[in-house]
Amino acid sequence: MLPNFPKPLPEDDKPVNRTVNVDDRLYQYLVDVSVRESDLLKSLRRETAQYHMARMQLSPEVGQLLALLVKMQAPSKILEIGVFTGYSTLSMAMAMPKDATLVAIEKKQMWLDIAARYLDQAGVMDRVTTYCDKALPVMTSLLENESETFDFIFIDADKKNLLAYYQLAKQLLRPGGCLLIDNTLWWGNVADDDFTDKDTKIVRELNTTIHQDQAVDLSLIPIGDGLTLVRKRI
Repeated sequence: MLPNFPKPLPEDDKPVNRTVNVDDRLYQYLVDVSVRESDLLKSLRRETAQYHMARMQLSPEVGQLLALLVKMQAPSKILEIGVFTGYSTLSMAMAMPKDATLVAIEKKQMWLDIAARYLDQAGVMDRVTTYCDKALPVMTSLLENESETFDFIFIDADKKNLLAYYQLAKQLLRPGGCLLIDNTLWWGNVADDDFTDKDTKIVRELNTTIHQDQAVDLSLIPIGDGLTLVRKRI
């Protein structure tokens, strides 16, 4: 007799154990029991809050996840596209091995100046190289001699060039390396057809591109504003 296997579920059947809806109450609990934000990171976050663009800053739980991934992978070379005031830069730099280096690209000097001040206080500025420039020409220049040499890349920059950043980052990333992209849920707008602005369309296109890219493994994590974790296949 053949075993009585259960009937397969319909393809459109929604999983029971889906990701929990994080309201303000649950978010505060998450922060209270999991986030260990250093005094230096707190100080940077509070200084950044004074600027009207403060919403661009990485949330503490995402910064901590970045740091944890850096500690787990122990990368020798890190590349960051988009620094802002440096919360992510500082999180990664303080977590990377002592012999590691970080290359950070930011087009506005005032943000780099703030970031440099905190990196200096953390004692890691000597291992961080900053470029005050648009990311595309710097990334293209890096490709000439540093193709497939970066172990860890983080993208948190303008959405206009997001697809180009992804393709260039893949070329700069070594096989087996880790690539993270922030804002891939884009305030939830990607799931709402009523949002047809350019940035939302680009983020949707990026998400589809990565999902269809057989050269990588991926996971889109619903943390912060959405964080996509990509591993370049060997």
